[in-house]
Amino acid sequence: MEQSPINQNIPTNIQPIQDNIDLTTKYISENIDKSLIFFCNPISGNQEGNIFLNIGKHYMTKEHYKLIDFQYLVTPKVYEPIKVIMFELINREDNAKGQLLLKNCVERCKLNKKMGLSDKFFKMRILIGGGDGTVLSMIEQFINLGIDVNYCEFAHVPLGTGNDLANSLGFSDHVDISENNIDDLYLILLKYYKAQFGKIDVWKMELELDILDGEILTNTKNGKIPLKDNNGNIIKRYIRTFINYLSLGYDARIGYNFDHQRSTSRNKNKCIYVYEGMKKLFCGKTLSVQGFIDSFTVYDSLDNSINQESFFSDKESEVNNTNSHLYGIPSANCLGKDSNKVKFKFLSQKSFNLKKNELNNKCLVMEGNPCSIIFQNICNYMSGVRDMWSYGKDRLAVGVHNGNNEENMKYTEKLKSMASLRQKFDDKMLEVFTFDNGFETGFEKIYRGLAKKIYHGRGPMEVKFLETPKYTKGDTDHRIYMNVDGEYFHIVKPILLRIQLNRDICDGQLSFLVGNE
Repeated sequence: MEQSPINQNIPTNIQPIQDNIDLTTKYISENIDKSLIFFCNPISGNQEGNIFLNIGKHYMTKEHYKLIDFQYLVTPKVYEPIKVIMFELINREDNAKGQLLLKNCVERCKLNKKMGLSDKFFKMRILIGGGDGTVLSMIEQFINLGIDVNYCEFAHVPLGTGNDLANSLGFSDHVDISENNIDDLYLILLKYYKAQFGKIDVWKMELELDILDGEILTNTKNGKIPLKDNNGNIIKRYIRTFINYLSLGYDARIGYNFDHQRSTSRNKNKCIYVYEGMKKLFCGKTLSVQGFIDSFTVYDSLDNSINQESFFSDKESEVNNTNSHLYGIPSANCLGKDSNKVKFKFLSQKSFNLKKNELNNKCLVMEGNPCSIIFQNICNYMSGVRDMWSYGKDRLAVGVHNGNNEENMKYTEKLKSMASLRQKFDDKMLEVFTFDNGFETGFEKIYRGLAKKIYHGRGPMEVKFLETPKYTKGDTDHRIYMNVDGEYFHIVKPILLRIQLNRDICDGQLSFLVGNE
């Protein structure tokens, strides 16, 4: 049984670094191994963030320092102090103060490392309370401010609607906290204080649009608005980072229509999402993946030291000596000018049908008529649907064409061996899979194993789009939707989507606290 918190006075001789900002830089810097910095969104989910902040304000040892000082009973006679400083994420002034405090403390972490101190003295624990998208948004703010995130251990306190990131990292998908209950707050913070840290992969997507008619629309309460750059120009090349997943198709369309109806109630949001899903399933037509994707290509990875063996090699010993997710495809007819760098190329069924008379060699083809394609990094999806890759077993969305029956069976087994690889969020690999229709997407949480697999492995990856008609308001049959970590877009006349590990951020991996709930 965890012990209740005990308030403790802060030494009165500690003064903030600057009089005009109430920061306890010196105090926190001297207690880095015992401190948590908490950025909290007060309006996420069921507004638990507001409860966090209200409790914090009530129980601050000295409000001027914005600090809560707990003690954790390690043994019957030994107490360990826990120091928590909280900032309101959507309050610009408060958020700026918190980021400045973090920047100062990170500089102290660097100094501690140079002095040869234990690693617990050069890692700041940063809690971010909000939804999935809030976490990465805050981390990007830190980076833009010049904070070296190599010296940070992040945690997702799940206050949003889905909270897939927190659940994948071993925490529950929500927090239970009641008004003015300091014990609830203490136990939640203690859970993160005691957690171990691990790594999570960080990916980058780059979407190239038609230079004349391309645009990315977001759905707001004020209507559909195209994304623009700082100069007011409509964006034609969209680059951003993601941690959770990226998807194209049916699920993104549901989210796009859900976006402008979001409320401050988690349960109401889930009902809205289910309603939108049913409406799009029965009353609307969503463009199939086969209707907008030409091909999906996997290129050679810079950190891959394994010899590039052909997927269609007849030498079993060669294939067995490599990881199955690195198989390539040698057909020059399928590859184009970059054939020396390509590991696989999957043609869409529509593209294959158009080109099959020109293709004499064996090809990998995305079969069926899937409603969406998902590129997943973490183990959770759609508000708690867990381990879709594992449950899918050897269900494949890929077939081998232009071979005889014996060859096709042989190469299908190779694809299945790739599909049996384990999904992890720290292996620098993505899982790519599809759902055949909206029913399977919605029922995955109940029946499990409905997803079909395409690929498991490293990038860079590239999706080439088919040409689609120019966007008109009344044309709903040719719309393409995209979901990036819970943010939803309508993309008009896309040309190419590139996905790769984002090595600009900590060489592609961030440190996160990992639980075991």
